[in-house]
Amino acid sequence: MSGLLHNEDCTNFFYCQDFPPGKAGEITDRYVDVLAEAGVTVLLCNTNARKTNYRSEVWETFWDGYDPDGPDDQPFLAGLPKKDMKTWRKLVGNMLEVHRQGVDYPGRIIQRCRHHGISPWITLRMNDVHCNDNLNHPFHGRIFKESQFFRKGHPGYYARALDYAHPEVRDHFKALIAETLERYDIDGLELDFMREPYLFSAGKEQEGRKILSQWLCGVRQLVEEAAARRGHPVKLGVRVPSDPQVALGLGLDAPAWAKDGLIDLVVATPRWATLHYDIPLREWHSLLGNRVTLAGGLEVRLQACRGGPFRIVTPEDATGAAVAVLSGGADVVYLFNYFQHLWVPPKYQRTLNSFSSLDKLQELPRRHAVTCREVVVPGEAYKPPLPASGRALSFDLPLGPPPPAAWTVEAMIGLAGSGAESAPPTVSVNGIACELRTTETPKNGDLQLSYSVPLNAISGENTDVIAVSAADNNPIKVLCVEVEIAP
Repeated sequence: MSGLLHNEDCTNFFYCQDFPPGKAGEITDRYVDVLAEAGVTVLLCNTNARKTNYRSEVWETFWDGYDPDGPDDQPFLAGLPKKDMKTWRKLVGNMLEVHRQGVDYPGRIIQRCRHHGISPWITLRMNDVHCNDNLNHPFHGRIFKESQFFRKGHPGYYARALDYAHPEVRDHFKALIAETLERYDIDGLELDFMREPYLFSAGKEQEGRKILSQWLCGVRQLVEEAAARRGHPVKLGVRVPSDPQVALGLGLDAPAWAKDGLIDLVVATPRWATLHYDIPLREWHSLLGNRVTLAGGLEVRLQACRGGPFRIVTPEDATGAAVAVLSGGADVVYLFNYFQHLWVPPKYQRTLNSFSSLDKLQELPRRHAVTCREVVVPGEAYKPPLPASGRALSFDLPLGPPPPAAWTVEAMIGLAGSGAESAPPTVSVNGIACELRTTETPKNGDLQLSYSVPLNAISGENTDVIAVSAADNNPIKVLCVEVEIAP
């Protein structure tokens, strides 16, 4: 597989527009047209969360039980918070309207993909937990409200994820897989284990690893049968945590699945909170060999510290992450939640069109950042790189290939406190000293410093080391480390 892979989630298309009578098919086509103009070569259409966005025969649909002409106090909406009423009614009403206009949303997406020469896939969320703090919410299908199937030992957001140790859970998802392969002429099916990767009760992940691998054999058989019916190959992919040891610790044994010929695509990716600029893609490659396509996933948020400030990614943020993916050992870039309203249309298409080629990416300004990992194995003692305190600190951050001679490289360091009592810290990249350029004190009272980085400091190797050292005996607390590379 080559080019650019794009995951289109199951709700955004319906949230963001209206569907006048007779226009649903045209609007669906136009949505794919924009992605074609952006250089997408593989479109993964998501059709489910805890219900489906098409009229399924084996799962409940988002609109089952909903009366679009009824009042807000109808039974279907009884568990919905009032603040969400308007947007939820629009979402579900639009899904129903597309169906009423005779448009099978996934089928129409596939048809338009074929028109543009885009490879159509369907991606299924294998354990979505949205809104699980409110089991009366209309988001949930029946099985997702049955407590006997909930995994145990992980409180909080993932507490009501389903436990795949139960045959009923595995059968529920296998039924949707079988229907998808029977109903839609796709080039590939992706099992999205990043919504969510917690598939087994805490402490039972390695028992679950065997269960899941055996179950996947049956899924592969369904895929092969679909390929025989269609007369063309149908691939099987998985989306798993960015760190291979975390994936294995959660029972997601992608290396074994690749070795056994069960899968064709592995997407190593962060979950949601932030981009990762340091996905261990070379480790993934050594574990997977050349048996599968390896994709590096890009998320749409950037957050340096857990619970700290975040931003929606800029084109420069995303370009830096894409450079890290393609220079770090992945075959392709994979986009998640990169909706068409993310940036203004010309910028959106122009930026995404570069993501298939490392050469094209290097023509664009880019930014790299130290971020944190969101997914952990229960009981894991993970220490995020930021914030970091001390007098001599270092951070690994892959910066990709060296830029052209006329470009500039700038390191941005965020420190806690104003720093008025201390001299600015010294900064080096790969042992080469950087020159302090500016200092700023934002309204929050922290200190932002920028340093000019010599071009010859960029190694072009798998990783670069940024050292931040206190200029005196007072320890410093680093909150942010970013590097911007631009013409």
